[in-house]
Amino acid sequence: MAVMTFDAGLTVWTVLTFGCLLLALTRFAYKPLRKILEQREATIRESLDKAEQARRKAEEVMVRNEARLGEAREEVRRIIADGHKIVADMKSESRQAAREEADHIIAHAREEIDRELQKSLDDLKVTVANLSVRIARQIIREDMDEKRHNELADTFIERLKKSHGKVRS
Repeated sequence: MAVMTFDAGLTVWTVLTFGCLLLALTRFAYKPLRKILEQREATIRESLDKAEQARRKAEEVMVRNEARLGEAREEVRRIIADGHKIVADMKSESRQAAREEADHIIAHAREEIDRELQKSLDDLKVTVANLSVRIARQIIREDMDEKRHNELADTFIERLKKSHGKVRS
């Protein structure tokens, strides 16, 4: 084993070499490295600031979009409500028009029925008048008793039924 001894010359040269190396590193390595690190730090800060601004803008856009979405939903609800109202109005108008048309058709049918009834009554009056005239002619021609009167009326009624049955067919 070797004993350790202190050598003052070696220590001076070691310290001097270390100092020169430190001076050279400080001048040629540490200053450029520091500038590079400061530039990198500035770039990172700038990137973080830009990211923060982008996040804020994104939040603002999101808030605006949510507001627009709410407005759009409200507009859709209003449009749907208006559509329902329009459909209800159209149904109501359609029902009213159908009622008016039905009332018109019913009124027209009643008028037609009244005209046909009046025509039938007029035809009946003419037929009764003709029948009365024929009966009167036959009564005038013949002397009638009650039996003969009933026979003539029955015969006339039978002729009438036959003649009206042929016309209707």
